Amino acid sequence: MKEADLSALLIPQADEFQGEYIAPYSERLKWLTGFTGSAGFVVVASKKAAFFTDGRYTLQAKNEIPEVYEIYNVAQKTISQWVSETLPNEAKIGYDPCLFTEDQLKPFQNPLFPLKENAIDILWTDRPSPPQDFIRLHPLKFAGESDENKRKRIIETLTSDHLLITSCDSIAWLLNIRGNDVPHTPIVHSICLLHKDGSYDFFVDLNKITGKVFNHIRQGMGQAIDIKYFLDHLKKIEGTCQVDPNSTPILFLQILKEKAVRGKDPCVLPKAIKNPVEIQGAIETHIEDGRALYQFLVWLKTQPLQGETTEFTAAQKLLEFRKKGKYFEDLSFRTISSFGPHGALAHYHVTPESDIPLNRSNLYLLDSGGQYLTGTTDVTRTLCLGTPSPEQKDMYTRVLKGHIALAATVFPKGTTGAQLDALARQYLWEVGQDYDHGTGHGVGSYLNVHEGPQGISRRGMNVPLEPGMILSNEPGYYKEGSYGIRIENLVLVMELFNPKGFLGFKTLTLVPLEKKLIDEGALTEKEKNWIADYQKRCESLIHP
Repeated sequence: MKEADLSALLIPQADEFQGEYIAPYSERLKWLTGFTGSAGFVVVASKKAAFFTDGRYTLQAKNEIPEVYEIYNVAQKTISQWVSETLPNEAKIGYDPCLFTEDQLKPFQNPLFPLKENAIDILWTDRPSPPQDFIRLHPLKFAGESDENKRKRIIETLTSDHLLITSCDSIAWLLNIRGNDVPHTPIVHSICLLHKDGSYDFFVDLNKITGKVFNHIRQGMGQAIDIKYFLDHLKKIEGTCQVDPNSTPILFLQILKEKAVRGKDPCVLPKAIKNPVEIQGAIETHIEDGRALYQFLVWLKTQPLQGETTEFTAAQKLLEFRKKGKYFEDLSFRTISSFGPHGALAHYHVTPESDIPLNRSNLYLLDSGGQYLTGTTDVTRTLCLGTPSPEQKDMYTRVLKGHIALAATVFPKGTTGAQLDALARQYLWEVGQDYDHGTGHGVGSYLNVHEGPQGISRRGMNVPLEPGMILSNEPGYYKEGSYGIRIENLVLVMELFNPKGFLGFKTLTLVPLEKKLIDEGALTEKEKNWIADYQKRCESLIHP
């Protein structure tokens, strides 16, 4: 910083592809701070340092981040606010232009200085190598639509000469390819330049491409180019190029200059609206995944729980059951296996140092998911391994009532997730409680477990829910230092014919609820019927 005459440095949890999950070689924030979560940001100034995250990780950050950092929840204080309050107006701030989008830098008032080389990379002497796994084709029987047809649909939306796509999940969807470039998310680190005539340039590490994939690209009017030549290629582009300022590194916009036409990534919405093959795949996947969870629950009930079963060994046992499933490929994220106080950390991840045995004195929160060729799952169950306290039953039942209210709701077309969010929180609000995360996120089809543009949250989710979208329904309650509760199912948005013009949810997840934690006296008849119908569906489909 001194050599570059910088007053501060911005360090995000991000890579040049702007995905939620990043490969080990891009975990600069973890190298610097020790933070293991997926959402974080650091500002390093000459005399102060600040760490920012969201409500999922604030408690975790307190346990992992060194004391030199001031820790903030971004809902209470934004990064740009801290900078303006802490640093002089003329303070020069450095940033890596490959790791930031235009929109992310807009709030800063201080002069921003793009670095030619990332400061962390200079210091990180034992940095891991970039991923080298081969690219795989995603067959039509799972994708449900050819890559050629998808490109035609996208080109019809274009008003520019070219479309630059930098989101790896959009590229994976568009070209019907998958990879292993980040843990648990089958994407390929790549960039795609789609042209108005239907041809495209696919920028990627060529060592990842097999002959079969080369043929697939050529047959689709594409050419594979080594990604190290991308910036040179971008500088020579002729005509206008559409880019999404929310997902494109600002460096690319700085190169394109007046050639850049700002617009949303046109792959995001059609990717979110699953086609009939993907919908059927999701239904079958959740039956398969439900069987694995059911086998795990039966296994857990037979354990003595006298020190032999820990958070880590339980997560490994669940993985064993999932691996038996048809078309299973991987987990969809690191399993959150959290007992007692660890359950209060919404995105806790067990480590050798944090691992503790399960016993019958508290609640066990298990949030897990699988990547199958036919779909992606994400499910959370809170289990009572002993006798619950009245408070635990009360809070679990309130979370469950909110979950049912959202699952059973009927809403008109044009409704957004933000308009539905309060349904899941209402019974917690009655007793002055809430949870500091969204109620639902979109889910991909053998892709990202967190997918946009749809969501259910208090934040401005202004995208209307449409038939074919898959979202999570996951209200929760967290008592710091004591226990956590979350109930999560995935739901499919469906069109209803009675009443006509309205939409509703079909619950996809098939994992029994924890009966011991349900206070039946607090339920309405409608809620009791919903639970009975759901448990019956689970019984008939996952263990006939």
